[in-house]
Amino acid sequence: MPDVDVEPTETRPAVRDAAFYVGAILTALFLLRLLGASWNTHFPAAWPDATFPKEGYLTVAAKSPFRPSFYNAFRPIGFPTLLWITGRNTQLTVLAQAGIYCACVGALIMTALRTLRSRPIAIATAVLIGGIAIQAKYALWTTQILSESLAISLGLAALAAWWRFAAAPTRGRARWGFVFLIAWLVVRDAHILPATVVFVPAMALVVLLGRRSLGRALQRTLAIGTTLVVATGVYTYFAQSSSHRTTLSFHNTIGVRVLPDEQLTNWFVHHGMPLDDALRSRTGKSGLEDDFYKSTDPAYATYRHWARGAGPRALALSLVAEAPRYYHLMYNDLPSLLAGNVQYYDTQGVYDRLPREMPAQLGGPTTRRGLTTWLVLAGAGLAVGLALALLRKRALGLVVFGATTLVLTLVELYTTWAGDPLEMQRHVIGTLSRLSVVLVVVIASATDTAIDAWRSRPARDEPAEPEPRSEMQGDAEYASQVAPDA
Repeated sequence: MPDVDVEPTETRPAVRDAAFYVGAILTALFLLRLLGASWNTHFPAAWPDATFPKEGYLTVAAKSPFRPSFYNAFRPIGFPTLLWITGRNTQLTVLAQAGIYCACVGALIMTALRTLRSRPIAIATAVLIGGIAIQAKYALWTTQILSESLAISLGLAALAAWWRFAAAPTRGRARWGFVFLIAWLVVRDAHILPATVVFVPAMALVVLLGRRSLGRALQRTLAIGTTLVVATGVYTYFAQSSSHRTTLSFHNTIGVRVLPDEQLTNWFVHHGMPLDDALRSRTGKSGLEDDFYKSTDPAYATYRHWARGAGPRALALSLVAEAPRYYHLMYNDLPSLLAGNVQYYDTQGVYDRLPREMPAQLGGPTTRRGLTTWLVLAGAGLAVGLALALLRKRALGLVVFGATTLVLTLVELYTTWAGDPLEMQRHVIGTLSRLSVVLVVVIASATDTAIDAWRSRPARDEPAEPEPRSEMQGDAEYASQVAPDA
């Protein structure tokens, strides 16, 4: 995957210092615009803590990481850990979230400026990443007591760490990549499946195929890190099973997406779903309606047993077996998903203070046509990058990095959409933010590689001018042609 000969772009100290101060000023202005008007509200927790106080993030944080029950509670441990660190003070939590968000965006921008060799491409990439980050639909989550902000921030941090590793691999960069990746995994359960089915196999191939180029020490670091990722997935699976924290989402999926669809219903019945008149009465209803998620009605006893046992495994299997049907349903939902209108959750008026989106979909796709355009450009970029990497025998790691992150993000979009049909805009907002950045990074890296290849091409040899000949040389040549035996 990585290539040792790829060196980051050097930046002069004066330029680096100026960039630091400019970044600090812009960050301060952004934070003032984001938090200033709402600071006196103390950012009270709305959803889910105000509605379900016993299952909320603040309640889980109160358990503290020093109690075993913290690790199989109703929420993943990532965001409750941050709440515990801030003493469950919502104002401090929001300030910490905003600071982490700015730091991770800044790290990604600095990675672009140091990794991309072409200055215009690097600056344009940095501007686009900054433009994506200041959009209200992504920044507003820093003002909410929800896991979305931390998931967005850590996803960008992991992206920056692995981008640096792909450009110039070291054991230290690999360690940081795994730290941020595992931290991202424990923030939301929806992150586990795409990382397991995309990142783990990709890294396993890198370790196996890179035995000569990586070196034993780096290869061992990658193997240990990948094992820890798998262990995190195993832990999350057992934590979900013991806490039943995904049961509500499962009820939503069965009632809102499966039962109204004849094809999906038949498939689930074939795989154990106990369909009867009682369950049919839930068609079109979520798990929240009639407080079904906490119902003890004996009419649904068989279904509840299946929902807490084999049901979730059947749902995961259906994502592969019924992928064409799911794709059709997801295609119909894409306009609302890509629009990313999450103003409903904006309790602090961030939409009134920050840009809603960048022009011409430069901040990421917001329509199906825009998504198609971005994906075609990214696919072409990966193809060009792969061809140049094989031809020049360098920068192959950047291509593998771009392809892996893009596929992982698309798989995450699919699995997150399939995991819960309610609040889809909120659930996929982190994926959309990362997709926007990944598309920019992939296209920028390919363009930068092409420019570097053009600049480093060998110069053509100029044809030598013929030496002037004397009259005696011309007479001798003429004589040899007329009388060659003379």
